[in-house]
Amino acid sequence: MSARSKGAKHELEACIDLQRNGYLTFKPQKTSRFGTQDIFNMFDVVAIKKSHVKFVQVKTNSTRGFLKKLKKFVEEHGFFYDVSFELWVRKNKKTDKRTWDIYIVKFLHEEVEVKKYQV
Repeated sequence: MSARSKGAKHELEACIDLQRNGYLTFKPQKTSRFGTQDIFNMFDVVAIKKSHVKFVQVKTNSTRGFLKKLKKFVEEHGFFYDVSFELWVRKNKKTDKRTWDIYIVKFLHEEVEVKKYQV
């Protein structure tokens, strides 16, 4: 399986997990004649549930330095009420029983806070 198809599969799995938890999800088409179509050139999925919004980037097995980029983005633009910016890292199912490592980055009290959850 190519890296691109594996990434697309994991993005779809993230959407399904979010939908199971009551979120409405939007995942833009990845490529077009205008290039990649990430949301704000960073996020793969937007999920909405009542008044809460999640911007989610999906990676496989590693953060690949994206967590640092995400923290910088939140520092620059993170004055949003009830919005979370999340990095979901898909773990190898054969070697790790957990499905996701989820990093939630929020701007709280003029500081960037990162919380990690294992699901």
